[in-house]
Amino acid sequence: MNWFSSAIPWYGWTILAMVSPLILLLYFLKLRRTPVEVPSTYLWTKTIEDLHVNSIWQRLRNSLLLLLQLMLALLLLLACLQPGCEGEKIQGKRFIFMVDNSSSMSAEDAPEGITRLQYSKDQIRNMIDAMDSSASAMIISFSNESDVVQSYTTDKSVLKRKLSSIKQTQRSTDMSEALTAASGLANPGRTSDRESQIDIQVAEALAAKLFIFSDGGVAEVPGFSLGNLEAEYRPVGSFDIPHNVGITAFSISRDLDTESGVQVFVRLQNSDDQDHAVSISVFADGELYDASADVAVAKENSTLRSYDLTQLLENFDKPIQVEVRIEDDDVYAADNVAYGVIEPARKVNVLVCTEYNRYLKLALGTERIQQLANVNFESSKFLDEKEYAEAVALGTYDLILYDQCVPEKMPECSTIFIGAIPPTDDWSVGDKSGPTIIIDTLVTHPIMSAVQMGNVIIVESQALTGPKGSINLMDSTEGSIMSIASRSGFQDLVLGFPLEEINEEGDVLINSDWPQKLGFPLFVQNCISWLGGAAKFSSSNGSSPGELIQFRARIPTQSLTVKSPAGSQLNLQPRKDKTFIYSAAETIGIYETTNNETNSLDQLLAVNLLDTRESNLVVRDELNIGYEEISKKTDVVPARKEYWTWVILAALIVLLIEWYIYNRRVLI
Repeated sequence: MNWFSSAIPWYGWTILAMVSPLILLLYFLKLRRTPVEVPSTYLWTKTIEDLHVNSIWQRLRNSLLLLLQLMLALLLLLACLQPGCEGEKIQGKRFIFMVDNSSSMSAEDAPEGITRLQYSKDQIRNMIDAMDSSASAMIISFSNESDVVQSYTTDKSVLKRKLSSIKQTQRSTDMSEALTAASGLANPGRTSDRESQIDIQVAEALAAKLFIFSDGGVAEVPGFSLGNLEAEYRPVGSFDIPHNVGITAFSISRDLDTESGVQVFVRLQNSDDQDHAVSISVFADGELYDASADVAVAKENSTLRSYDLTQLLENFDKPIQVEVRIEDDDVYAADNVAYGVIEPARKVNVLVCTEYNRYLKLALGTERIQQLANVNFESSKFLDEKEYAEAVALGTYDLILYDQCVPEKMPECSTIFIGAIPPTDDWSVGDKSGPTIIIDTLVTHPIMSAVQMGNVIIVESQALTGPKGSINLMDSTEGSIMSIASRSGFQDLVLGFPLEEINEEGDVLINSDWPQKLGFPLFVQNCISWLGGAAKFSSSNGSSPGELIQFRARIPTQSLTVKSPAGSQLNLQPRKDKTFIYSAAETIGIYETTNNETNSLDQLLAVNLLDTRESNLVVRDELNIGYEEISKKTDVVPARKEYWTWVILAALIVLLIEWYIYNRRVLI
């Protein structure tokens, strides 16, 4: 207890000590009355009584006012002593508190059974109390993005209020952005990051002490320099490895080449140092569909489970919500559930502009393509008609194939150019030459999957040069003869050689025997599936919390409403490329989109955590920041609790009571 303050000298204490005796002395004193002559004996009796009290001292009588005044003096004296629990002061003038509010910080394994985030906030609150009154501090929260909750201030009440406002998130963890913000406020100059759009002008560059409160489940931050920052890592969570089995991978898939069933695949991860067995339940539209009991997961290992969902596709005419849940309780609930969506596939609309290409008609007329797409063949003259302009403006087509013809401007959809290039300045083509020998193909790209080009003959071709970021899918002796590039959310595929040509006499000339090979219909099917977005059915395995979700409406519309699992709604308008961007997916679950024109359900969007690092609840011993290893520091943060303010409040209450009694002339 801090009973004495060095700010008050000895003579000050002497004066304070004399206050109570002086008050008491006033109540011992008698009133000496002045003798008064009166013309009547009426006052003789009263005068005789006054003779008895005309001495200096009198007997002390009971008085409530006396007790209140003595109590007031004692309380003021006690307040000057500054009672309180004294702790150590943290040394320094500038502090930065970085608190991790990623998903793993919701684990309830901190002391007293609270979450890791709440324990971090309690510790930071104690450190704020332990700061010198002239010290300043700032608070930064971080998950996969950072938030400067409070900039530098010396107001402790503001710091604690802003600290309390930090909310738990279900995001993954990335500390680099938060470190950039902290470093920019401690080191000279201006810090900026183009991707995160952080741009902070530093007015005063001073050294600061950085306290990082986290469980350590963050990626390394290579090449980062702390500079004037003196970092301390405060690990949060139980150092006894907590029991947690979580879902770290989830997918719904089906073989598009067969009519086989649909399966959901789940990977379970056990971050504990002991083996565990858990119960798994699979729900379809909220009803139990399948279940497994005692699924064994070895310590510090993972296991894969699959469940057949084929029966769900019977009378399949509406979206189906799929939920996989771990039924066993543990300290971390966020990774115990995963969501997916199975939706009936919408046929893609494909326009083929060609004068005459029997190979394209054969490849696009197969039963498989008919299941995936609605294909419309038109001549190159159709590009000049009003119907084409209206269809392109309304977003009717998902994919347009231009065979040796070029539109006036690029449409708002993905495209394929055969023997021609897009009408933009960023595409160029070389002179015709041949014969062309194919050297290599990018078989890892979805368009070239299972497409064999080893014995294909090409008579003439032109080398392609695409825009920055374009990908070469086929290289030859003439250069790249097949490339693909992104354009405002669309993809443009360009072939630098025609399949066949028509000369001036009207004769059809074969330029390549590729259409006669088995790889050509596979190539066309890949283009329809990948560029057009076609599938027998579509499934959504989920985005991550905090990510931007980009999607297209199943039925073209000018407005969509997205409803979150918590019930909040957000109205969206399409971008120029007819896609919608949803930026408020902060929690895991199923998000519903409604077509505002038809007031009907458009589609369902799934959001899942599925993060191996977040599910591993082991508290790390150190953080790697740049070229430094920041070791843990686990001592409890001291804090002083002051009581003298409460004593002052009590003194004010006593003063008010004394004032009230005196003015009401209450005598006891």
